Amino acid sequence: MTYRTRVEGPPTEETLRSLIEEAREQGADELVVETTHEAGDAWIRAGFTELSRVLTAPLANLERHVGADRPASYGSIHVQSDDIDAVVRGVRQFVPRLPGGSRGSVVLPPRDGWTSVYDELCDREPEMLRRLARELSDRMGAFVLALGAEEGAVVRYVALERGRVVDEYLSVPEHYGSLPPGEVIALGANPRLMSRLTGADTDSVREVARTARASDELPSAAELLVTVADVFGIPDAGHGYEGAVEHADAIPVAR
Repeated sequence: MTYRTRVEGPPTEETLRSLIEEAREQGADELVVETTHEAGDAWIRAGFTELSRVLTAPLANLERHVGADRPASYGSIHVQSDDIDAVVRGVRQFVPRLPGGSRGSVVLPPRDGWTSVYDELCDREPEMLRRLARELSDRMGAFVLALGAEEGAVVRYVALERGRVVDEYLSVPEHYGSLPPGEVIALGANPRLMSRLTGADTDSVREVARTARASDELPSAAELLVTVADVFGIPDAGHGYEGAVEHADAIPVAR
């Protein structure tokens, strides 16, 4: 039997004892807690497992990000590995599992220690770019960097080690809507970590991967994307799938 309740704050020892007592009185052997977004991580650390998320958004924000007039996005995935066969196998395995129906994928051979991946669906849906990057990182046990320009306005990178996100940057953290102050800070680059993982100069990462309140306070997304990639020593990040298809060394991934 499950005992369900809502608690606004974090799980203090007193709160947990009280909830356990209430659940036992009801004859329950499982406790389900609905809490705030801010307190969620604390409940996970207390031993709870996240089962679902309840999300909210103003309709005006949603209308701004859907429809035919939405600016195009594009991106790429860069695996810190020379094992091109493993990357191709991973792309062939995971892309068909992504919802949305990809029309094609391309892998570029290793350059400067990075093997690059491009996918048509991942250009259309940046969330799929991040998902594919996570799958490849987890499968290969490798460091992977997903880089993209989203909606023609912002630049995002997601750094992963063995499938786990270790750093994430969004040039305008509140581009998609307001966030708690802690999340705004979390979407800033971690220069020291990225320096260790990529060999980039720490000060250069700090200088280039800046955040702002609005996109017009930064270079254009296309320009900023290339600059960020250059700092990390990553080639061929200034385009998405269409640009990769035309590359002389492109390896189409058949499915």
